Amino acid sequence: MRGNDGWGPGGLIGAILQLLLALLALSNSANAKPLTIAYPSTTWNTSLSLSMAREFNLFAGEGLEVAPVYIRGGPVVIAAMISGDVDLAIMAGTTAVTSISRGADLVVVGGHTSQIDQVLIGAKGVSKLADLKGKVIGVTGSGGVTEFATVEALARNGLVRDRDYKLLYAGTSPTRVRALETGVVQAAPFSATETVLMERQGFPVIMEIGKALPEFPFVLIVAHRQRLKTKSSEITALLRVLKSSMVLIQNDRERVLTAAAKKEPGSDIAVLRKSLSY
Repeated sequence: MRGNDGWGPGGLIGAILQLLLALLALSNSANAKPLTIAYPSTTWNTSLSLSMAREFNLFAGEGLEVAPVYIRGGPVVIAAMISGDVDLAIMAGTTAVTSISRGADLVVVGGHTSQIDQVLIGAKGVSKLADLKGKVIGVTGSGGVTEFATVEALARNGLVRDRDYKLLYAGTSPTRVRALETGVVQAAPFSATETVLMERQGFPVIMEIGKALPEFPFVLIVAHRQRLKTKSSEITALLRVLKSSMVLIQNDRERVLTAAAKKEPGSDIAVLRKSLSY
């Protein structure tokens, strides 16, 4: 009997156990219920809970085989749900509710991020709300969440669009950064990670938009009504997974940051930590 080359009694038992575990994993995978979920943004407020659920194998615990699909732009995500190309979506509440009010047969099945995490950043020398009078503020585009949130938050602080300031549709985040740097706009909203990087470059924080709009949920989980009939158990299981993922993010931040850093090689852990805090 050969005891040290992996084929003795201990080695044979270990090999059999590994084989049984592999067969069990294959069986679980074959029985997993498929679900496709779209998301229109790779920012953490939209994608982090999905990413961590996959990283820590939370979907398998609920018998789900989830396929996250990045689809740029909320209206395109809405179209994908209506056509049946995806089962449900994590997306901005403004876009979802607007589409529902216009007749889209969609249902809000859950809340994902309770408060808008965007921050209004000023050009150098524009550091407080009073400095915005007579200035130009850049937002992504017409009808988007940045336009709604920025205008509403400023209105609650006494600044009225077209009376106290002008709004410019300035495009994506890199374009808004460039517009801020070159003086085309004097303020613009940015996501948490972008805010941390902008602060490092000396751009001041004027306002945390979510604190001005505490009752507006930022990101919702939305499904087509027909999917609620055909995949109700899967959607309910998904909500449990996302809840578990959010609890993990809130209560075990260092473990989440370590996992996130592995997915973003070369990232600055201090930036990621402050972004998560936002």
